[in-house]
Amino acid sequence: MKPLNLDNRPCSPVSSNCVIWQGPDIECINICNGDTVSDVVAALATELCTVLDQINVSNYDLSCLGITACGPQDFQALIQLLIEKICELQEITPESNILKNSECPDCVVTVASCLRETDQSLPATMQLVEYVQVLANKICSLIDQIAYLQVQIDNLNIRVTVLEEATPSSFTLPSFVVDCTLADGVVVGGQAYPIDTILNALVNDDTYGYCELLGVTGLPNDLSSAVQSACIVSSTITLSNPPVPFGTEYMGTWVDSPTTVADAITNLWISICDIYTALSNNLFNAEDTNSVDLDFTGGVLTANIVDTNWVNLLGFDHYSNAVGRPQCRRIGNQIHFRGVVIVPLANPDNESQVVQYNGSSYEAIAGCKVFVGLGGCTLSPFGAIYFNNDNSVIPTSIVNAATNLDNEYGTGIIIGYRPIKLDEAVNTGSILSGAFQVGITNDKKLYISTLKDLELTLTTSNPSQVGSSHLRYITSTVRQGEHVPDYKHTSTNIHNDPASGIQPLNVEFNTFEYPFDCNAGEPDEIGGFSFRLDGLIAYLDPCTTDIKSYDCTPS
Repeated sequence: MKPLNLDNRPCSPVSSNCVIWQGPDIECINICNGDTVSDVVAALATELCTVLDQINVSNYDLSCLGITACGPQDFQALIQLLIEKICELQEITPESNILKNSECPDCVVTVASCLRETDQSLPATMQLVEYVQVLANKICSLIDQIAYLQVQIDNLNIRVTVLEEATPSSFTLPSFVVDCTLADGVVVGGQAYPIDTILNALVNDDTYGYCELLGVTGLPNDLSSAVQSACIVSSTITLSNPPVPFGTEYMGTWVDSPTTVADAITNLWISICDIYTALSNNLFNAEDTNSVDLDFTGGVLTANIVDTNWVNLLGFDHYSNAVGRPQCRRIGNQIHFRGVVIVPLANPDNESQVVQYNGSSYEAIAGCKVFVGLGGCTLSPFGAIYFNNDNSVIPTSIVNAATNLDNEYGTGIIIGYRPIKLDEAVNTGSILSGAFQVGITNDKKLYISTLKDLELTLTTSNPSQVGSSHLRYITSTVRQGEHVPDYKHTSTNIHNDPASGIQPLNVEFNTFEYPFDCNAGEPDEIGGFSFRLDGLIAYLDPCTTDIKSYDCTPS
């Protein structure tokens, strides 16, 4: 559309986006003090278009009144027509001014949805007389709004005209000569530049700019914190001339209470030079610890972490050489354990012999007795077994024989398991399980406590309590020849029941039978059970002098 002020000579064009409305806030059309004239005019025009659309007679369907042609030409005629139709329906005449219908004006009419959308307080239905009054009020309100909008548009036209005819103000940025280069080829020392060019180079230049400098040096508070973080102070003993402190040795140059970066740098150089002097004179003595193996030779200080690498535990000769045995590893004063422990299994045909573990499970061995012979286990009367015949399982390559741990260490309750063969013909098996606790004593003996041990030692050591804990639910107690349960069978309801209330628990048993007796709660019947040592860590006393040399040779 061609703008109205296309030819506005001699006025200078001014964008309405640059003119601010300083009139009052007009909430009904979302006009606020401070909006641009463009926004104000757009809001007024939008509201005016909405009102004009609402009073446009052509937008209303009058077909239900039987009017197909020659209908009302304006909004006033439409309202008059509606009033006449209402009077006609209610049999009201100017002469009588009396409603002949016995039910009106006390009659109910439906409120138009468009009125309720703009005023949600209106009910869905109203008395006819009240409804007519609402319509009249709405019409009057629209007329008032149109008049008010016209006044605002006239005022805006005056303001815009004044702004368009005003002479734009001008401003020249000051310039001055800079003494140094702030940006190569842009702001060079010895020449004058506008202040905005200087400021942009001073702040944003990738080489000389303040932002680049700030990214390297940090904030002033960061520099101040760095100054105050000095660990070498006046009373610190020098390395080059102990026991003389820095404040005395370098009196006159040492800054006792540094507050600036320059003070800190001065003290830093003094400290570095002192260290250099000490190193040049080979004043360092390297002393090994349990964690670090130090060596200072030819002015070079080297440090190796004391690490023995993984070493096989003692007492597991029933493992074949092809199978990895459980191991331990010392790093400083920590001893880490890993690997799978297979409890030595006695030969069911000759319990004085141990069944060799070759990497496969003991599932085909019909027995569960713990081997207690040479290289086997020692049974505790309380219900635990000790590996390596109740001797240390940690080799002397890890820690000297005379050096003990600083305490006893162990795990929480763990689950050990033992695969068994049920039917060789159909290759069917199952798993026995037990709740155990694994630990290592301070004299380096590895043990596993059975549920019997836990039930005794963790309570009052009354033998009548053996078998009373709920951990027995996950600890296998089976008898040879008895049938194996089927916990996933549809008849088994130990985990759920279709009926509510108290119900009997049922377990379905299949046709397979256990090949031998086994009570995994007893210490002598967990032969062939396995568990992992991963995560078990033991510690030596921090003052232990049993220092091990660094060894990278794999075990």
